Amino acid sequence: MDASCGLQLAVQSRAHRPWLGVDVVAALKDTDPVGIACLVALAILSIVSWAVIAFKYLHIRQARRQTQRFVDACAETGQLADAFKISSSFPDSPLAQIARETYIEVQTENWYRSAAAGGVSHHLEVAKIGLERVHDRTITREIRHLESWLIFLATTASVGPFIGLFGTVWGILGVFQALSLQSSANLQVIAPGIATALTTTIAGLLAAIPASVGYNYFVNNIQILTSRMDAFALKLSNIVQKQILGS
Repeated sequence: MDASCGLQLAVQSRAHRPWLGVDVVAALKDTDPVGIACLVALAILSIVSWAVIAFKYLHIRQARRQTQRFVDACAETGQLADAFKISSSFPDSPLAQIARETYIEVQTENWYRSAAAGGVSHHLEVAKIGLERVHDRTITREIRHLESWLIFLATTASVGPFIGLFGTVWGILGVFQALSLQSSANLQVIAPGIATALTTTIAGLLAAIPASVGYNYFVNNIQILTSRMDAFALKLSNIVQKQILGS
């Protein structure tokens, strides 16, 4: 009889044991309206941040894959005209866009024509300046495209802890006010303030940490792609200049 009662009490204690040692529902019920407002704001930031992280992960992964495939395809042809023809098959590759803009610049300005009265050196210098402008404009545009929505992750990473800190200070302030009105400390009186302080602090960290990790991860990958764009643009410029000398 005693064993069955003990087993029943153990089962009941396990059933009422809060998840991970914290009763989240009870904490939310004890939170005051200002704390709820902070939690709603942090929840919105967190949901949008996760959506941005998923979107940018797929976007940058596609850019890296298409870039590698485009480089492999260019290695087989070795001609700027061929690179231009296949660039449309890699719309998410920054290098493909650089090759496309380079070819359009060369054909529009007809850099392969014979040198004018200024001589070959002047012709090469003008072509080099023109290509550098095209490359700088294209690289800047591609970087801006790759960095789209990252500002939201940076904002969440920096603002999230401050919203949580505001809820913390507000909750502690409520605790002190409640204690000042009571002759003795009562857990039921100070519970809302403590719940507000702790839940908003946790929510602020849960919103900020993934946003910060995602932002740093994406920035590192964009820097790698930027380095590849710079090297590829320099390589294309050298190819064009050699073609001008050859013509």
